[in-house]
Amino acid sequence: PELETSTLPSMDVAEGAGSRHAVVGYASYKDGDTKFVETRFKRGEKAVMMPAEVETILGADSIQSIADSFDAMVGVGKDVVRIATAASSMEVDAFVERNKSSSSNQPSGYMEEDEKMPFIRASEAAIRLADELIDDSNPLKAASIEALESTAVGEGSVSMSPHRLCRYSNTQQKEEVMDEVFGAHTDTTFVTLIPAASVSGLEVYDEDAAVWFRPELMARKHWEAERRERGEDPSALTETIQIAAGDDETEEVVIPWHARYLIVMPGELLQLTSRNEIPAAVHRVVAAREGQSRLSAPVLLRARTGIKMNVERYFGNLDVAGPLLMECQGIPMEDLHDAMQPSSMQKQ
Repeated sequence: PELETSTLPSMDVAEGAGSRHAVVGYASYKDGDTKFVETRFKRGEKAVMMPAEVETILGADSIQSIADSFDAMVGVGKDVVRIATAASSMEVDAFVERNKSSSSNQPSGYMEEDEKMPFIRASEAAIRLADELIDDSNPLKAASIEALESTAVGEGSVSMSPHRLCRYSNTQQKEEVMDEVFGAHTDTTFVTLIPAASVSGLEVYDEDAAVWFRPELMARKHWEAERRERGEDPSALTETIQIAAGDDETEEVVIPWHARYLIVMPGELLQLTSRNEIPAAVHRVVAAREGQSRLSAPVLLRARTGIKMNVERYFGNLDVAGPLLMECQGIPMEDLHDAMQPSSMQKQ
């Protein structure tokens, strides 16, 4: 059901956030065509969502479902960041001991245990980065707190990663059939995770091809191709799946076709941690005039504010870190987030 927005507070910094960027509440733009409800979980308390009025409207069961969805998407996002960061470190031999030569008498493809270690270290460092820098709304683990004692500056009681509820419409009386209802931009995130919507409208810019493409239309084409391969109706809008319902029991559930697809868009922080190998996705939202509204519920996976960037801990040898990462050395993630904002939104 549509949220009763009249009962929601206006967008403002969440109490106990520890960051001016951690806002919650309701905002409306373009004469009501673009509506946002910015929600966040209390750190370590997935049953507590801010603003509190959202639970009053949706109910505790819906909040728990949103929390489960948040956890599932965050798990995917952390894996993507971990893999991308480790791969970029391996690409530049960031964890290779420079003064050590390798054996040359082994057959092609063979790798000694010592030669495997740089890849293991790169993977371990990427895991540390994902666990310590990405704000999954959970408190830092005790081991990380101990290791980061000299580089932690404290963090707020509210997650920096919002679960945003959006509604995009187009009621503008213009000649164009399609109109840009949320302008082109990149996100200050590691990744932005977007459940595919039933109404397409998200567009991502392909710089090489110089075209905008729609991930949701690609998802629909994939769905239809799979259905054809299985001899099923490609025009179907739902499917029946089996889910666990207790010990050795399952039950059938009907879900919409788009429920199985998750769009993962790289953000500015992943561009940083991948050493510019993965650029932040330029994207926008368009809508058809007087067409069906697009509903979206993205998770913007951002950094914990209370951690300072430790390049050697996460990226290995400083001599291959690159100038951009080295410029970030020792800077709190809150300040990095602020520096990536437009000048009008930065601290004065």
